[in-house]
Amino acid sequence: MMGWVRVVALALIVLFLSQLNRWVVFDKLFFVLVTVLLVSFVWSRLALSGLAVRRRTVTDRAHVGDQLVEYVELENRSRLGKLWVEVIDQSDLPGHRLSRVVTLGGHAKVSWRAKTWCTRRGRFRLGPMVLRSGDPFGLFECRVLIPATHQLVVYPAVVDLSTVRLPAGELPGGSQLQKRTPYVTPNVASIRQYQPGDSFNRIAWSASARAGQLMVKEFELDPSTDLWLVVDGDRRHHVRLSIDGGERGSTGIEAWLDSTEEYAVTIAASLARFFLEQNRAVGLIAQGARPIVLPTDRGARQLVKMLEFLADFHAEGTEPLQNVLLAEQAHFGRQSSLIIITPSTDEAWVRVLADLVVRSVRALAVLVEPSTFGGTESSLLVVSELAALGVPFVLVKYGDDLRRALATPAGLALANGTR
Repeated sequence: MMGWVRVVALALIVLFLSQLNRWVVFDKLFFVLVTVLLVSFVWSRLALSGLAVRRRTVTDRAHVGDQLVEYVELENRSRLGKLWVEVIDQSDLPGHRLSRVVTLGGHAKVSWRAKTWCTRRGRFRLGPMVLRSGDPFGLFECRVLIPATHQLVVYPAVVDLSTVRLPAGELPGGSQLQKRTPYVTPNVASIRQYQPGDSFNRIAWSASARAGQLMVKEFELDPSTDLWLVVDGDRRHHVRLSIDGGERGSTGIEAWLDSTEEYAVTIAASLARFFLEQNRAVGLIAQGARPIVLPTDRGARQLVKMLEFLADFHAEGTEPLQNVLLAEQAHFGRQSSLIIITPSTDEAWVRVLADLVVRSVRALAVLVEPSTFGGTESSLLVVSELAALGVPFVLVKYGDDLRRALATPAGLALANGTR
């Protein structure tokens, strides 16, 4: 029962007793209770008047393992002080603790910040916010909704492979693709006269000196193979640990890699960034709740696209990996390399991969061992099939250092375009 209801009931009882006994003390007590009710009601109506809230974050993009810092400022623009104001944050970011109870004087400000470790991929809402206050007796309560919201996108964790000596792959005996490109490559196709808007780093200074006017280089794509990352989203093969990062006591990004799904997405994001920094053309195929096919492209913009897709990816698909490879095989040609990232223990997808290898598609399999995450099945048969086929593979187990695991000789073999 609300406090003011109890006080009203008590006042009615006192009024009834005062009429029965004609005691002056009951009359005075009744008027005291009525006064308390009126003062409390007016106080509660003014408790949240003149308040202004401002909240901001340093960025609207983060990676799993990053720390998000959000700043909040609460300003009282009225002369009346605020005895207590509870700030209730309704954000859906896991672990985000911004709520607080504060006291404000007239024309005063109070500010604080909340630090939150980003532990999950996805799109999260920061806000709305509710301000709650009331009278000193706790009889009446007042709430105000601050509806402003802000979206935060948390990308998957990315392992830095920049110090690993993985050279950009080239097809043995490959030739130029005879295709103009806006990117600067080692292959100069021709020289033409400078036109307004051309980048200065394309100017051929020696040719300009000979011609007496500015000349620029035109480039062709280098013979590097297109690289496709295939992430298996079949939910039947993915396993999640039964304990969280806090219970494991880890402080690195491994604290939040608690499933084969998170390992697969992190591996895909890390390899995508590495190969795109090597000026490779990288594409993505992932079959989750909905199919994702991101055509091959180069540069930082492609990396952002892939991270955006992977942030929303969840292993909720029902399509087996072998069906995905068959459905998308038109993308894989002689100019393609294929990296399959999967926890699947079904050998059927290896047989489909064998057909692609016959067509001179270079392949690397990254196997996330489900038995190390508490699964009941092992990748032993898949490993045997891949070894017999001669396809290089990397076996990743729970707790492995991904940087070291992805820098194996098998990875080097694919990056060099050899098997």
